[in-house]
Amino acid sequence: MANKHQKLDHTDLRILVLVQRDGKLAQAEIAKRVGLSTAAVNERLKKLEKAGVIRRYAALVDPAAVGAALTAFVEVFIEHPRHETAFIESMLGLDEVQECHYVTGEFSLLLKVRVRDVESLQGLLLHRLNCLEGVRQTRTLIVLSTLKEECLVPIEVKGDAS
Repeated sequence: MANKHQKLDHTDLRILVLVQRDGKLAQAEIAKRVGLSTAAVNERLKKLEKAGVIRRYAALVDPAAVGAALTAFVEVFIEHPRHETAFIESMLGLDEVQECHYVTGEFSLLLKVRVRDVESLQGLLLHRLNCLEGVRQTRTLIVLSTLKEECLVPIEVKGDAS
């Protein structure tokens, strides 16, 4: 990852809007929409990838279709900062943990987890989170239904209605 904070021009931003919405969009189509050659779009995408602006490409899978129907948010209180690194490393290795954020407030970290059912959630909490050294307390919120869930990063392109 060369320079994550490189200066992005208007065309880079327009390309990012397009690939965010459809990662399978052909480079020729992107080129047509932004007014560049396919080769120029290819080069810009490679630079954005190398700089870490585009971190990776992925398919968005329906969680319920693959047996991960239950979503929960888990607030984690770590009793001392010396335990945070080991805890975070453990979270990076758990597929059930989709997100891990440092947060302000009473708790140290906020996790978004997806599991099959309540029993799976209980197992995750008891055997993979609460038993870790330094975890003093967790508080769990189970999602009843999801009204909006998006992975798009808002990108403002000046003078564009994209």
